[in-house]
Amino acid sequence: MSISIAQSRQQLSSLIALAQQQPQVITNRNKPVAVLVSAEYFAGHQAIAQTEAQSFFDRVQGLRKKFAPQDDTGLDAAVSTARQTAWQRGNAFSDKV
Repeated sequence: MSISIAQSRQQLSSLIALAQQQPQVITNRNKPVAVLVSAEYFAGHQAIAQTEAQSFFDRVQGLRKKFAPQDDTGLDAAVSTARQTAWQRGNAFSDKV
């Protein structure tokens, strides 16, 4: 059922009673702006959403552990220095030689 904001103000108690049976859509200029649901409906759907979000987070964390980025912290100092100097040396687009 859909009801305007003005009508919902006038009929709040009956709207709450209807929301115990099914969600009630509140509109403003024929566009949905809110939904009134029972506390039981809300609690059930909120628990499901949190469980799904936690499950997704756990999956992402598992992928991050499985495919951890490789870094060069284990390289010896000579290789690390060679990489830095190669990066810093001049090229055809710079004035450095």
